[in-house]
Amino acid sequence: MFSFTRLISLLIVFTGTALFTGVQANNPVTHYQYEIVSTRLHDPALFTQGLLIDNGYFYESSGLYGRSLLVRYPVKPSFAERNRQQAGWAKAQKIDDKYFAEGLTLLNDKLYLLTWQEQALLIFNRETFALEQTLPYAGQGWGLTHHGKTLIRTDGSDRIYFHQQKDFKVINSVQVTEQGKPVNQLNELEFINGKIWANIWHQPRIVIIDPVSGNVEGSLDLSEIATRHTPPGSERVLNGIAWDEQQQTLWVTGKMWPLLYQLKITPTE
Repeated sequence: MFSFTRLISLLIVFTGTALFTGVQANNPVTHYQYEIVSTRLHDPALFTQGLLIDNGYFYESSGLYGRSLLVRYPVKPSFAERNRQQAGWAKAQKIDDKYFAEGLTLLNDKLYLLTWQEQALLIFNRETFALEQTLPYAGQGWGLTHHGKTLIRTDGSDRIYFHQQKDFKVINSVQVTEQGKPVNQLNELEFINGKIWANIWHQPRIVIIDPVSGNVEGSLDLSEIATRHTPPGSERVLNGIAWDEQQQTLWVTGKMWPLLYQLKITPTE
């Protein structure tokens, strides 16, 4: 079993410089393939920033100033929703107009929501969506996930930041590289089986990152799906990763896409 205690101890022992002394340009990357298991209607008004699954529901954050939302809806759509062929929400909370909502994660019955440039982490009650606390941080907020009590954030650069849950103070950070080259514009995140899965802004793929070394160990090309929904030059890009632990499948979507895709992931032979 992956030990996050070991991860943190390694991050603390090594400085950022020392951590990458041994990075090799020929570090192997495993390529993955997918099978579409099913699709689900997705509200095309949602500018998807964060996505997760818990207890049979999707939780999603949608961005843009004046339009940011936090929504919840069932993984299995209702009969009424299927009948009218239009996605709906079970619950929604408008975010204050001064915020541009970004990445989202669920930890200990609290929803943690990043904001883009406002340097504010918003903490909501999972059931009521009531705002309970706001914590400051430096820099931009893009993607957010967690493992154990550690929150994990991207800021659109080639770095991943590890934060304490109690005060969102940075514990450490790691640079992400793929075969020795920095990977910039890291966006939405999901922590799956000891690895960090990340969208890259304006790229139709997901990278799988070792949280200790920062090495990209895997890549999932979703260009065939993305081209269905992303016109050239559009911001309707792939963004949104949710792991279904029960089904052992990956759900993906994009900004203002009309569908979510449930995928079975396997290594390419």
